[in-house]
Amino acid sequence: MGKQGSKQGISVAGTLLLAVLAGLLFVLGEALILTRTDAGRLTAARWLGLGDTARITAIVGKHARDALANVGVPRDSIHETVIGSATPAVRWRVGLRPRASALQLNYALTRALQSQGAAVLSGREGFDPHGAPMVTLVVGVRGHPTHEIDLVSPLHTSATATAAAAAGRLSLVLFGLGDDARRVVGVMRTPLPFAVAIPAGQPWSQAAFHAARERQREVVLHLPLEPLNYPQVDPGPGAILVTMGRSKIESTVRHDLDEAGGVAAVANLMGSLATQDQTVMTAVYDVLRERRAPFLHMTPAAGSVCRALASQMGVVYQEPDVVLDAEALHAGKALDARWRDVLDRTRRRGQAIVMLRATDAALAWLPAALSAKRLGSVEIVPLASLVRRAEP
Repeated sequence: MGKQGSKQGISVAGTLLLAVLAGLLFVLGEALILTRTDAGRLTAARWLGLGDTARITAIVGKHARDALANVGVPRDSIHETVIGSATPAVRWRVGLRPRASALQLNYALTRALQSQGAAVLSGREGFDPHGAPMVTLVVGVRGHPTHEIDLVSPLHTSATATAAAAAGRLSLVLFGLGDDARRVVGVMRTPLPFAVAIPAGQPWSQAAFHAARERQREVVLHLPLEPLNYPQVDPGPGAILVTMGRSKIESTVRHDLDEAGGVAAVANLMGSLATQDQTVMTAVYDVLRERRAPFLHMTPAAGSVCRALASQMGVVYQEPDVVLDAEALHAGKALDARWRDVLDRTRRRGQAIVMLRATDAALAWLPAALSAKRLGSVEIVPLASLVRRAEP
């Protein structure tokens, strides 16, 4: 019995040793991959803090140049300045052609860099010293910003200004993303330029807010407000009800805004009753004014107090120009015809905020709808560029 037990012990030890050796070989193989590919080197820099800074900068620059070239930016439009003591140390000024979309270039860069393990770390809109519109992106890997990229649009002459005004600018917001976290995150990853309306309080809200930030998407906080015939008609968990006290309403709105982590606007999710209640909306607006957040009012009820109250309280108030809801259930001729009307309206009026329900049919239809051929002279722009902001 002693010998048999000894043999079994040796067998178990040998098996464990082989498993350890196999694990070590796997780790060594993965480490070898990290040293041989661009994606591996950037992943090592991102997660392990490994790699030569100059090499990482060169890799990020290579893929950023390729991404810009793939969307039609000539390589000689990129003017590079190296400032060794600054972070990031490399700055690019990229001159854009007339009617080129800085937002679409942002998405192209984001996708190309993420495929290699890098990322667009931050972005902001502004103007260059000559007054030209400019989007500034900082790219690199986590903890290692490598490039500051200024996407500079040309200044409009009187002729180009007239053409730009005739072209029209459109911002698209997807709402009704569903109640499955994987589907919601999948929608975020769709490589198209749109903002997303996300309600707070849902089981998948945190994952959705995180995915939106990761993909550099603008967020509209979809604030659940009490509708008529509640609770038979229910906007979901965390709804603001007309029976709530002022402090409860304000704390709920603050909590929802904190969970969202920065929003382009706040929109009502339902609310046909709450938006007619001045006490409720005063409490909501107090927080929006405090946070300088615009209110984007979807399908206002006939007795709504929101517009007049916003004017009295100094809250920025806007309504979407178009809400595509029923048409999105079965994308086809009806949605195509409505989209033609939307684009024509945008060209005539100069700009439009469009909200689209994110049904499976609408998501399948969307790539063709946002193609350059279909858009023509209409430019897709960030929501923040069309929603007025409150003064500090």
